[in-house]
Amino acid sequence: MENIERFCYWINERHAIYQKRAKGQPAPWTDDPILRDYKFTNPFRENDRVTVWMRQNFTKPNSNRPHGEIIFNCCMFRMVGTSEFANAHGWETDFNAGYTKNLISSMLKQGLRTFTGAYIITNQGLKLPKSEVVVDYFLSPIWENKEALAQIAAETQSLQAVHEAMAKYKGWGGGGFMSYEVVTDLNYTPVLDKAKDRFSWANAGPGAKRGLNRIHDRPLTKALGAYQSNREMHDLLEDSHRYLGNHIPTLAVDMRCIEHSLCEWDKYERVRLGQGTPRSKYNGLQGSMLEAVNGEVA
Repeated sequence: MENIERFCYWINERHAIYQKRAKGQPAPWTDDPILRDYKFTNPFRENDRVTVWMRQNFTKPNSNRPHGEIIFNCCMFRMVGTSEFANAHGWETDFNAGYTKNLISSMLKQGLRTFTGAYIITNQGLKLPKSEVVVDYFLSPIWENKEALAQIAAETQSLQAVHEAMAKYKGWGGGGFMSYEVVTDLNYTPVLDKAKDRFSWANAGPGAKRGLNRIHDRPLTKALGAYQSNREMHDLLEDSHRYLGNHIPTLAVDMRCIEHSLCEWDKYERVRLGQGTPRSKYNGLQGSMLEAVNGEVA
């Protein structure tokens, strides 16, 4: 019980920091030295700066587009990962791989922000420029099969089903981090806005599994399967309502919030227990409280 309370404390305090900063209150926004001195992302992904930009400027203005097209554009946005690229490229209605590759290369040569540093996109063993790998091997197959993915979404209205379907494509499988980012975006579009499993399924990454091990006082390296991870996250979601404050938007606390917060809380606990530190400190000047980095691979 104590571990659950500490976990919910992190959500409560981190969101309170966000709210104070959003209202323009002066720093410091917390008396917690760990949350004051180190960077932690928001419990609610929808508050992240890049995600806010994506909703306002990319997905919502194009919410009437064909669902397969929406799926592809969410994939393109997250695979590159910056609003600067998305703004320069624009919404894709007739995918031109050459144009996208040339734009990425041109932006990189100019030193412009192109690929996000929030997570690592590997070349999957391909000895080619990153632009070619991302466009030709990761994005082009999604474009070619976007209608099939849209059909799965329409027939199932399931985040998990679309996640599993996407994981079959190169660059989207493995631990499923990138496809999880996309299905979370689709949950806020007409493609999956009626998803039946928003409050019952999430894709637990390494950080979330460490967090679950902390909750249950297990060795941090204990392996957890997908079924056990999901069941424990669901139990935690139900238990959390007893400990979350009135400033927490209840309906926003879904399985994605629990999964992501477990990852961030694991980093918090590492500092508290002297087991390590996050990779970035917060100096009060860089706006990290509203920053849209997704943090470590959760």
